[in-house]
Amino acid sequence: MPYTTGAVYNSPAGTSHIDRIQISCLNDSIIAAININLQIFHFIGSNFTRVPVGETLFQVNPQQLVVQTFSVNAASYYEAQINFYSAVNTIINVFALDAAGNIIEQILQHELTYIDRLSIINT
Repeated sequence: MPYTTGAVYNSPAGTSHIDRIQISCLNDSIIAAININLQIFHFIGSNFTRVPVGETLFQVNPQQLVVQTFSVNAASYYEAQINFYSAVNTIINVFALDAAGNIIEQILQHELTYIDRLSIINT
């Protein structure tokens, strides 16, 4: 089930500037592992072109929390796309942090937008 944060604004400076995002992935199952694919994009420049900056595929064991961190310091906007392959309870949340590690904003799972597929990343 793929989801996206959509393009999230990153203030260029000041107390609302986002340095990095942390994506928490919790497997609530007591028996089944889940597989998660994360893709992170920056939108930079005058035409806000989507630029892939990170992709990871990993497994989360039952009752385990895995947190992935990605820098978005240089981005005017950022986007996280998430796909998990599971029939078990999976809880995904995105936290935007400043340079000191304070939470600037959070995007909870129910606020993510369902999409039909992850974006294709050309390498």
